[in-house]
Amino acid sequence: MLNTLIRLPKRYYFIIGIALIVAFINAQLRLDSLLQATIPWGIIAFVIAFFASSKHDSLKLSGTFGFIVSYAFLWFDNRGIKSLIQVLVLIPLVIVPSLFGLLCGAVLGYLGWYFRHRFIKVK
Repeated sequence: MLNTLIRLPKRYYFIIGIALIVAFINAQLRLDSLLQATIPWGIIAFVIAFFASSKHDSLKLSGTFGFIVSYAFLWFDNRGIKSLIQVLVLIPLVIVPSLFGLLCGAVLGYLGWYFRHRFIKVK
């Protein structure tokens, strides 16, 4: 497992860092609705995909961003944890909505790639 993490390209660490920063800022802002938090996430995922080098990269990078930002946001926003058992119960429960973030990120990744190739002539 350690060898797999070491082999990740630097752009993935950059995307993970951006996702953690965005999730932390959104959790600290305590916005009234989740829609106010997800619109900037979608714009960032679209921009990541727009500047990716290939369709495969745009899907993977935006999907990674979507999963990490939603997973981190749910942890940063959760202020009711009082015991280790609550943490152990929340680990699998937080993954389920984060998979939806992965799906949304991948869809926006495809859209970003599509718009780049539709409107900008890539050599």
